[in-house]
Amino acid sequence: MAETDISAFVSEGDRNLNILFGSQSGNSEGLAEAWEQEAPRYGLKAKVHDMDGFDIKSMAKMSRVMIVCSTWGEGEMPDNAEELYEEAKSAGKILSITNFSICALGDTGYDLFCQSGKDWDKTLEEIGGSRIHDRVDCDVDYEMPAEEWMKGAMSKLACVDGDGKFLPDLVDDMIAYASGVELETPATEAEESIGGTTAYQAMETTSLFFHKPNKWLKRVKGVLDEDDLPTTGIEKAKDMFKELRKITLKSLPQGKDYIALVDNEKCIGCTQCVYYCNFASIDMISWDLNARTSQFESKKALILDDTCVGCTLCAFACPVEAITMESKV
Repeated sequence: MAETDISAFVSEGDRNLNILFGSQSGNSEGLAEAWEQEAPRYGLKAKVHDMDGFDIKSMAKMSRVMIVCSTWGEGEMPDNAEELYEEAKSAGKILSITNFSICALGDTGYDLFCQSGKDWDKTLEEIGGSRIHDRVDCDVDYEMPAEEWMKGAMSKLACVDGDGKFLPDLVDDMIAYASGVELETPATEAEESIGGTTAYQAMETTSLFFHKPNKWLKRVKGVLDEDDLPTTGIEKAKDMFKELRKITLKSLPQGKDYIALVDNEKCIGCTQCVYYCNFASIDMISWDLNARTSQFESKKALILDDTCVGCTLCAFACPVEAITMESKV
């Protein structure tokens, strides 16, 4: 473990991250914008640049650069990247503090697979840049490899100090920091997304969601009690819950170590968990009709462990706290 205080390190000096995209169909641009939102986890201030109109000389002052670029046709640059790439090839050794990494998008159905990304990788090194993380070449199903590359590249770029020097001993601590940092949401944005409720504000504690889902659920439900929400699943489907779906779906790669379990003694068979499950992982099974105490209790919830992704939506929706999140590891 590094002796440097990570919290102090990420709050001092230049923390800018520049993300350039070369895109023909929009995939690269979409990834760049998503990564911009991830940067604060690593203590970085990201800015996305369209390659069209970008000045290659300005890169000389940048210490952290991520490039995501697709390949068009037979190994060609996308339209918005052609001019910049030609300028880069003739720029000379202009990069002295620039640490970079490349995500290449392509299609193995073509001979020159991910050629544009490979060209950028080679050219940035030739003009003086330092490759901080190996390039990834993504096929048409690019989401998962691109996500893994982003985590690796950004964790290393976050360990570049204000002078452009990469401090490799900090990487492990930086990864731990990124997994637990609580992101701040601007007040105006929060008010718009939560529809004026106080409950959604409690969901900003993302580190709890990833690592202690039951504690997170307890905190959020405590706030919900004050909102006097209706008890039926369909009536609960407000804007707040639509946003909750987005948050949980985005977090799936980080929540996969947990699985939802039902306490049949508490389950009242109301079906709210079924309504909120995005993956059809919950069935309602027959129950002892003579033992029921309400109109709902003829059936109980059964969560299928082979399709449950640990997103916590069902546990959040349960009005009687019959569902808890348990670790699979």
